[in-house]
Amino acid sequence: MKRSPWPGLVREARTRAGLSQRQLAERARTTQSVVGRIEANLGNPSVDTIERLLAAAGFELRAELRPRTPPDALVEAYKRDIDRTLLRENLRKSPEQRVRALQSLARLAGEARRAGAARRGAR
Repeated sequence: MKRSPWPGLVREARTRAGLSQRQLAERARTTQSVVGRIEANLGNPSVDTIERLLAAAGFELRAELRPRTPPDALVEAYKRDIDRTLLRENLRKSPEQRVRALQSLARLAGEARRAGAARRGAR
């Protein structure tokens, strides 16, 4: 079963507006228990109720349709072998640090090419 996006949306709108559950409920002309139940992911609120709560916090609900892109089989095959710790480490770097690391890697590749060529030439 899919998790509902409503609890997170309502809570984020309320906290960004600096409102308590009771204050949001008063603005939306409902009760604090309704807001609490939605934020606790209890029940199944209507879209109208969600829109009313978000509007009371100063936000609007927008929905759009996006076509799903089918997964790329090649990408999916590589995902199994990705070192996620290395990815996270690289994502923590600044763009400048990433450029310096790539420049170092390019220098190393050049040295390896030259060493290989020298070895082949020495035979």
